[in-house]
Amino acid sequence: MVKILHLLLILVIGSASMVFSRVQSFAFVPESATTTPSEAMRQLMPLKDALKGLEKIHKVSIMFDSKLAENILVQTKEKPQHESIETALTNMLSPVNINYKKISEQFYVINFKDSKTSADHRQNSPKEKGSTEPTPAENANNLSEVYRELTITGKVADGSNGEILPGVSIKLKGKNITTSTNSNGKYTIKVPEKGILVFSYISYITKEVAIGSSTVINVDLMPDQQKLDEIVVVGVGYGTQQKRNLTGSIASISAKSIKDIPVTSFENAIQGQIAGVQVQEPSGEPGAATTIRVRGVGSISAGNEPLYVVDGFPISKNVESATQGDVSKRTVAFRPAPANPLGTISPGDIQSVEVLKDAAAAAIYGSRGSNGVIIITTKKGKRDGTTSVNFDSYYGIQTLANKVDLMNSKELSEYVLNAKNNAYLQDFPNASINDPNSVRYTRSTNTSYYLPNDFINPTGVDTDWQDVLFKNSNIQSYNLSLSGGAEKLGYYISGNYFNQGGIIDKTGFKRYTFRINIESDPVKNLRIGAIVNPSFTDQAKGSTSAPYFADPPGAVYTALVHSPTVSPYLPNGTINQSNNQSHLNTENGTGTNMTASSNPLAVVKYIHDDLSQFRSFASAYAEYTFLDGLKYKFMIGTDINNYNRKYYREKAFIDRAATVGVPYGQSNSSLETNWLSENLLTYNKVFGVHSISALAGYTAQKDKIRNNQVQAENFPDDLVQTVSGGQVTGGTATEEEWSLVSYLGRVNYAFMDRYLLTATIRSDRASRFGEGNKVGYFPSFSAGWRMSDEAFMKNIKWISDFKLRGSWGKTGNFLIPNYAAVGLLSPYNYVFGNVVTNGIAPSTPSNPNLTWEKNTQVDIGLDMSFLSNRIFASLDWYNKKTSNLLLNVQVPAVVGYGNSNPLMNIGEVENKGFEASLSTQNLVGSFTWSTDMNFSTNKNKVLKLGASGDPILSTGGAGIRHITRIGDPIGSYYGYVVEGIYQSQAEINSAPKDKLAAKAAPGDFMFKDVNGDGVIDANDRTVIGNYQPDYTYGITNRLGYKGIELSFLIQGVEGSQVLNLTRRHLANGEANTNSYSVLKNRWLSPDQPGDGKTPRADRLGDLHGFNNRPSTYQVEDASYIRLRNVTIAYTLPAKWVGKYFSSFRVYTSGTNLFTKTDYIGYNPEVNNQSTSSGVQGEDYGAYPLSRNFTFGINASFK
Repeated sequence: MVKILHLLLILVIGSASMVFSRVQSFAFVPESATTTPSEAMRQLMPLKDALKGLEKIHKVSIMFDSKLAENILVQTKEKPQHESIETALTNMLSPVNINYKKISEQFYVINFKDSKTSADHRQNSPKEKGSTEPTPAENANNLSEVYRELTITGKVADGSNGEILPGVSIKLKGKNITTSTNSNGKYTIKVPEKGILVFSYISYITKEVAIGSSTVINVDLMPDQQKLDEIVVVGVGYGTQQKRNLTGSIASISAKSIKDIPVTSFENAIQGQIAGVQVQEPSGEPGAATTIRVRGVGSISAGNEPLYVVDGFPISKNVESATQGDVSKRTVAFRPAPANPLGTISPGDIQSVEVLKDAAAAAIYGSRGSNGVIIITTKKGKRDGTTSVNFDSYYGIQTLANKVDLMNSKELSEYVLNAKNNAYLQDFPNASINDPNSVRYTRSTNTSYYLPNDFINPTGVDTDWQDVLFKNSNIQSYNLSLSGGAEKLGYYISGNYFNQGGIIDKTGFKRYTFRINIESDPVKNLRIGAIVNPSFTDQAKGSTSAPYFADPPGAVYTALVHSPTVSPYLPNGTINQSNNQSHLNTENGTGTNMTASSNPLAVVKYIHDDLSQFRSFASAYAEYTFLDGLKYKFMIGTDINNYNRKYYREKAFIDRAATVGVPYGQSNSSLETNWLSENLLTYNKVFGVHSISALAGYTAQKDKIRNNQVQAENFPDDLVQTVSGGQVTGGTATEEEWSLVSYLGRVNYAFMDRYLLTATIRSDRASRFGEGNKVGYFPSFSAGWRMSDEAFMKNIKWISDFKLRGSWGKTGNFLIPNYAAVGLLSPYNYVFGNVVTNGIAPSTPSNPNLTWEKNTQVDIGLDMSFLSNRIFASLDWYNKKTSNLLLNVQVPAVVGYGNSNPLMNIGEVENKGFEASLSTQNLVGSFTWSTDMNFSTNKNKVLKLGASGDPILSTGGAGIRHITRIGDPIGSYYGYVVEGIYQSQAEINSAPKDKLAAKAAPGDFMFKDVNGDGVIDANDRTVIGNYQPDYTYGITNRLGYKGIELSFLIQGVEGSQVLNLTRRHLANGEANTNSYSVLKNRWLSPDQPGDGKTPRADRLGDLHGFNNRPSTYQVEDASYIRLRNVTIAYTLPAKWVGKYFSSFRVYTSGTNLFTKTDYIGYNPEVNNQSTSSGVQGEDYGAYPLSRNFTFGINASFK
């Protein structure tokens, strides 16, 4: 394959050489002339025609009197382009005794003074007898004096937003004097003093400006929205379509909307900018994957990520854990966010991003379109005969976006004292808090009552573990690109280096990418192209996002629970791993009675987890036009991914309350090869008022994955930190593959551009499904009506465009395990003749009926523009139902399959909502101001769960805390409802009996008797919240004035909730770890009830009021509004930088500058188990977001 691509590139470059070597020929023969080949060498023609021919060949302007020139015949050559303009004029004019004058390189004047043109060359007399008017020759004699040359300079900008416009055509009206603006919007042109300059640009209103005495002419061009909609095309899958004729719901975002936001991957930059698309950053770890949901969550067991199509190549962001590798000992619930597979794409290489949201748009991708489709188009070279060299770079500082408010040493000491006193007095009602420690300790072996003699922290240590763990770090990016082309060749070449350090030591992400996009037309009707994009990433992950008690522990959570009374280092300067908690708890101060946690510095220093990825993406295509409008395109491509992961826990690391280190090493590697072949036939034709386009295609795609893992233990020391340095204790090797063969078709029809129809169909045959259900059919229909073109709306002047559209379609979900429908076998030992023999046994049952999750969606939308296109609005209402919902169903062990949970189709889910987008041009002219706004709602509801409708209880990071049941959203939080806090024993006695809190006391939680049976028990658990928001929104403002730009993006979420499992330790009232400072407002007594929401401190709360059970106390409002980005930029004047640069722009940008939220943790978007919709929305100490401040430049070289 690589050889084929290399050969194709050679052919493309060779064709480019052919293009550059070709020269067109011009023959100046009057239309009425008939000549033989020998006569063609020299022929007579009117001087007027001959001069116009020279203007066209040499790209100059020749001033002359057309009436006089028309009456003179001159001899011309067949190929005058082989001569210079001066030679051609001399050879042409000398025989007829006419002179010329050179005014400039582009401007010549014909002078008839002293002309003695012979009668042989005259067709009629230039002046009638008796005429008093000057002859044309007399007028022409002074042409060189009348027309004085001026050098005009200026800048052309968008009158709606002030942005510069490169490539604007400037032409002297009626003449062949032209130029264009450079990448900085600047131009220079030499023209006569009297004339008119014509400024024209695609999708903008052409403007004419008279040349006066001023040599500086700055022009603002206004967008012609009607032409813009007619010309602008968007990716619709296997092709493009005019924006104004779309009948499906498709959103688009251009490169300029994301260029100034410093991000690892493009998804982070589009957050808050597209209606109906929720982009979440569940982890701030550099290189971690984002979570994208298009119109809600539609599946429980299958994936919910959209399909990504990069330059026509469909890829999945869902990555199996084995592909990237993970620590084999790790609890699945504490698996960190995977590395982002799309992080290999440099955002600077992206030209546009389209999101296909409804089924009518996404059905062309059939079984993979259920969750929406995101089409990424990378940059190509412009075929304008120029070469552009651009350098884009930024450098910045990252800091922790916000700190969690925890107790200091003094506050924690008081809290622990209060908790121990309450526990002591409750278990021994006749005791006194002033009892000596010896009495407290001897009356019970429970050291929860004991108070050390040195309770007041004599060392005075007050460690802020967040300050110890988090640091400032750098982020930097450098991108160099070369683009351009000629009439038959376009090329784009770029290289990028990106380095983002983590705000936790030994974490970070580096990327090296190189890209070549080449496109050529070597012969008539044939276009070929190739893309080659190798990339390498290196992610230092460490161990950051897991609970402190996990294996391996997470550095973030260990820092949160660690006592501030503990010093980070021992007196000898080594990391303190011997006294890992506080002297507040036991007589010897070793911390055995306070929940032990590892020193976060030790977690960072001694646990290593590094993931590298090499990715090679390449594709090539050939497109041939058979007839007018009929094209055939063949594309072939490969996407090769190689992951290597190295994990090592040093012997020097002492875990929690352990006394010695236990080293462990692991090595993972995987190779994924994905190849694609496509054959597409397209037809586009306009018949009067009828327009039709059709697509038919056949595609085949196959993916193969090989994974290897080796584990080792018993390392003698930490000198050799690879698996070869220890004793290999285990390993696995797996191979998987899937394939997809598809037929597809689409027809678009438009009548008068007013009535629009689209129909698509796709057939997919997939290897992943049951034998009888491998083939699926996915149709869609959509229609549009441009009501603004109807007679009844023609006279409504303030309406520029008004289109009603509607769609219906079916899509599928392909994201399931490769062998879910196949009965699998696993190794199994058995006894045969008193000998243990190796064998195999069935591990999962087969399911030949396993079929696609099918998504049926209805969408009704309006696209509108008002006030001469100053206001644009788009509204959508949709209803999306997922049927044949795939669920893992437990099979009883008695049937012989162990505890397997095979996939079955037994459910149905609904998502419905409303979307609105609004774009306005608030101010135009020298000062510009534009606004983009979007708003989205979505309501998720389970409609069906199997034959009986029994709910599904899911285990997350702390037992059963999630439920999926009919009538509620997927993965809702499940637990008890807190109604308040008991204020007296009488209130407890009159309340329903709480079977989990036999020793409840005033200050404990009062839980709700949901079913009203007078008892609080497991039957009173109910839905107590969910992660999915009620609505999301984003607002972007852009302002500009004379090269100065200001933009800011505000993004927000309302109605989302987080299951904050850190409250199990940081807010449980038991004072066995450091705690949130809000516990200072806890219940102390009936006279001091605190904030009414926080229970009392009780060191034995799990035996008394059991306040720490799953409940609404652990569910927090995660609504937020965030100042996502602010950018200030300035484009330097050409007079400052024009010697070396065609454009030079400087900017400074801030990201995640401010977040307003009631959530107590680091990040209201947190989602520790982001890949699982059944247990979404948990916070167990995830890597926090950073606040970035960057300074950058955009330079275009001459």
